[in-house]
Amino acid sequence: MAINFPNSPSNGATHTAAGQTFTYDGTVWNPQSGTPVSTGTSAPSSPSPGDLWFDTSDGTLYFYYADGSSNQWVGVSGPAGAAGTDASGGGQSPIVYTEPPTSHDLNKDGSTSTVQMQAVDPEGTAITYAIAYANGTNARPNQLAADTAINQSTGTFTFDPSTNTSHAGTFKARLSASDGVGIATRFVNFNLAFFIDLHFLCIGGGGGGGDGQNGYAGGGGAGGYRTSWNNEASGGGGSAESAIQADTGHTYTITVGAGGSGAGSNGTAGSGTDSSIARSGMTTITSVGGGRGGTYAGSVTGANGGSGGGTGNTGTAAGTGTANQGYAGGSSATDWIGSGGGGAGEAGDTDGVGYGGDGVASTITGSSVIRAGGGSGSSDSSSGNSASIPGGDGGGGLGYKGVGAGGNGAGNTGSGGGGGGSSGGDGGSGVVILRMGQAATSTTGSPTVTQSGSDYIYTFNANGTLTV
Repeated sequence: MAINFPNSPSNGATHTAAGQTFTYDGTVWNPQSGTPVSTGTSAPSSPSPGDLWFDTSDGTLYFYYADGSSNQWVGVSGPAGAAGTDASGGGQSPIVYTEPPTSHDLNKDGSTSTVQMQAVDPEGTAITYAIAYANGTNARPNQLAADTAINQSTGTFTFDPSTNTSHAGTFKARLSASDGVGIATRFVNFNLAFFIDLHFLCIGGGGGGGDGQNGYAGGGGAGGYRTSWNNEASGGGGSAESAIQADTGHTYTITVGAGGSGAGSNGTAGSGTDSSIARSGMTTITSVGGGRGGTYAGSVTGANGGSGGGTGNTGTAAGTGTANQGYAGGSSATDWIGSGGGGAGEAGDTDGVGYGGDGVASTITGSSVIRAGGGSGSSDSSSGNSASIPGGDGGGGLGYKGVGAGGNGAGNTGSGGGGGGSSGGDGGSGVVILRMGQAATSTTGSPTVTQSGSDYIYTFNANGTLTV
């Protein structure tokens, strides 16, 4: 069809004919290379044939078409209009009937995982599935070790995650189903996080020593002792436990148990309180506080705990320990010596009447340290035994003769306090030590931070948190 251009046009003048716009460059009329594109939720009010409009409300791209008798907007790609058809009343877009999840965790061990999105075209046109990544170049994210495989028959997308821990992170992908004209899309947030072995030593507060009422009394039991480190023994003859499988981004709440107070004159000692490591979605690791020591004449017996408190009188039962955390207190009291409290490594009185049970050694901080010894019993002033009785190795408090005060258990070892003639010793506070192969993102509670090789070690002597 011939086009009649204006006579004597000025440079830059435009002329539209047969749906095409031309621009005069001073010599000839040239077709415009660009096509105007409008965006918004409603169509432009004064379009020209050949204009494009992207409907931001549903993602449909429209072309303003002149067929010689009428002009109209025609949907050329993206979802169909509100009624499921394009603007010209044409074919319907694909309908998704198997929705993919909005988020998906990639497998941490490198094994593949799948996401499914199934769609059908109402008019029976074959569906083609595709994936695009939300970055500037549509490049495959670092979190994936290979391109995503797509089963075009089932709409199954298979993801092959990276095993490089430095690739931990998230990315967004757009899954699409197209019938060649219309398209349906869904967005999925993907996450790749790796387990970190978080090793622990958790010891409850030690029990306080009993009061001998100017006679003899039992020692306090050590706090419960649990560890996952290097196949070392836990308390009470238990084995090392499994390390915590920590995900990046998780926060652990640390509770450090207090030592129990020693018994005052004619009073009752206090048992230690529990230490723990807690996180949402994880079974809390709890180490039970040590049991208190008993008093003279059996008015107060040794209490149960992580390790049990020793008896303060012949013929009375000592406190029992918690399975795989500590041992029972001694029950071998004579008429002049009270029994020792149980330790994490042995029962009270094992090394002799009145001796506190020994603790357990650990190298979790890089050097061997014994903790959680039981407190010793005290002797009677009329016995003629002038020596103090040793607490268990690992910080158990000494028991003293006659009217002497029992020795305190060592702080932050979970050791028991010693029995005394005038008053019992306080139990030592507990401790929680965490060790892992990377630095924590953040901590509270001012833990002591040291390193052993490439591992970071966090020693909590008070309550706090640690975020991986």
